Amino acid sequence: MNPGMRRGTPHGSRIPEEWPREAALPACVCTNCGFWQRYFETPPSCPVCLDPRHVLPAGGWEFLSPKKVERRCRWKEIEPGIWRYTTEPPLGISSSGYLIVRPEGNVAFECAPFYDGDALDHIESLGGVAYLSASHPHTYGALWQLVERFDPEVLLHRDDLFWAKAFGVTWTFDAEAELGGGLALIRTGGHFAGHAVLYHRERGILFSGDAVKLELADERTADGISTHKAFVRRIPLSPGEVRRYREVFAALDFDQTFTPFEQCRNVGRAEILRLLDAQLSGRPFVEAMPL
Repeated sequence: MNPGMRRGTPHGSRIPEEWPREAALPACVCTNCGFWQRYFETPPSCPVCLDPRHVLPAGGWEFLSPKKVERRCRWKEIEPGIWRYTTEPPLGISSSGYLIVRPEGNVAFECAPFYDGDALDHIESLGGVAYLSASHPHTYGALWQLVERFDPEVLLHRDDLFWAKAFGVTWTFDAEAELGGGLALIRTGGHFAGHAVLYHRERGILFSGDAVKLELADERTADGISTHKAFVRRIPLSPGEVRRYREVFAALDFDQTFTPFEQCRNVGRAEILRLLDAQLSGRPFVEAMPL
């Protein structure tokens, strides 16, 4: 890549040499939630834990550098060409990261809290990462590691830029961003202002972020479904946020739903709309609705 140029600058614009450059600050992770940030030294706090959607660490802050994260990353092909990456033992809320392998360039959506060298090598063996995004800050995980290794386009909704504390962003979007090959990022708002889902049209799969939470009967089957502004703190969505969810999901045709934690074959548009209609029939609630 030419000096002064980067992805997302198709006209070759350059940053003047006299302007301040981004400092090479170390990355560290909060063990309470798994959020990575770059800071001059040990951060005084974690912005995600201080946000009303999360909880503070009872024993105080603990931050780890990459060298002190004693975890392994595991992977599994959960559908043909769709890989899930997880961190063991868990780190923070320990969400999963997904990699969708395709000729148009692989797409990583959500991220595991940590990728060890073997996991990064495995991703490279599958073709690396061309496009990288996450639904919202709770699932950014070690997104910065994929940025450093693969130099992908990094997409975030404009309203979530504040949370990009450990990586750069090359592509911002408003309502939707098309990634080609039947994949699209679509803003739902709600859980976070810039919360977005990844829709796989050709496969009928919705990567729903935290728009919904699924209760598992077994590894790939759900028996309950819920939605929240804040899951841990049990804060419901507002009626307007639920209506926005319904507007987005009603326009999509899908029969599988993958959250950052669950991958269910029996939850699609009909099941999610049934939940949202129940939410709109009265006061929005946080309890799980049986499927």
